[in-house]
Amino acid sequence: MKPSALSTPVSDPPGRSAPSKGTATAPAPATAQAAVTTGPRTTELRTLPVPRVGAAEGLLRVDAAGVCGSDVVAYGRQGLPERIMGHENVGRIVALGEVAARRWGVRVGDRVAVEEYLPCGHCRFCRTSEFRLCLSSDPSYDPDALRYGTTALTRGSGLWGGFSQYLALHERTVLHPVPDGVPDHHAAMSLPIANGYEWAFREGGAGPGKTVVIIGPGQQGLGCVLGAHAAGAPVIVVVGLRRDAHRLGVARRLGATHTVVADDTDPVEEVARITGGALADIVIDTAAGTAAVVNQAIAMARKRGTLVSAVTAPAPLDGVDFGRLSRKYLTVRGVRGHSYEAVEHALALMASGRYPIEEMSSLAVGLDRVHEAILATAGEGEKDVIHATVLPWQDTTA
Repeated sequence: MKPSALSTPVSDPPGRSAPSKGTATAPAPATAQAAVTTGPRTTELRTLPVPRVGAAEGLLRVDAAGVCGSDVVAYGRQGLPERIMGHENVGRIVALGEVAARRWGVRVGDRVAVEEYLPCGHCRFCRTSEFRLCLSSDPSYDPDALRYGTTALTRGSGLWGGFSQYLALHERTVLHPVPDGVPDHHAAMSLPIANGYEWAFREGGAGPGKTVVIIGPGQQGLGCVLGAHAAGAPVIVVVGLRRDAHRLGVARRLGATHTVVADDTDPVEEVARITGGALADIVIDTAAGTAAVVNQAIAMARKRGTLVSAVTAPAPLDGVDFGRLSRKYLTVRGVRGHSYEAVEHALALMASGRYPIEEMSSLAVGLDRVHEAILATAGEGEKDVIHATVLPWQDTTA
């Protein structure tokens, strides 16, 4: 069963019309279809009850949910609870409590993008605009932490992920209005593109006069290309492998000035050649994480350069040349996730029409093909998929 073309709008289900915009409350649907992850690499469709919306809560009709690289890792992990995955969510508010309406500044009918974080709002991280670090929304610190896409089905309503027709909006939800003209399946890429802006510009310092090297042309790496180019970096080098030929082509069309195939040439020597021996001001490592690649990243950076590491290796890396960090006087920044500002920037960048964002959007499927979409993102599909989108209301039965 082939999904519809990406340009096909997602219509309201039969017998249900869009809510009138501005209504403070609206009747919630009784049930929702959801793709529930029941174990490693296993998903099944279920019908789940939709709870009543409290005064400080809301309900989102999910029109698009992106598949993140972190979903690939989590999908194969043992010991995780049954849950609805999907944390790159876009949709329309269909029910809204009065307290939530005042707190969020939205109305029923508004189209919004939802961040994955559910921050407490009062810890030191939340009060310094670093709410992505809030321990109340960090499952790596607290297995019971609340976060969209990872929270167990047994918690509350269970509607904690976007691979579902409806998403329960917790009172701690962080929302962003989606600009008119940005399609749902593009807006679902706002978080990975925001990561790129966060890592390349806000953390790395990309800008005019800066040479930026990005290792890994996946959705996060391409987000870094966009972030570096939008910031005005004149030289952007993307390093990939021979199998990444399509992605490297997309990188060039998104603003990369050079691409390097590491199978065919020494990337360190190639960066030295491109820069006339000066090397890179900023190196961003978004690859899977090996000592060899980390050492290459260190070698590509100039003295007093910056190394931005998004590596999430499951185990410590032996053989990393830490001595070279001090010899080069490098600034090293470990990164993950994005700030509120970064998501706003990503949505504005999409609305500008300046970049061919559509080239990152490779696959759209219905709820019955969530398993396929995750595996395709992992490189196990028939074609190279940069970013896949789940459209919960799309009919794939025809």
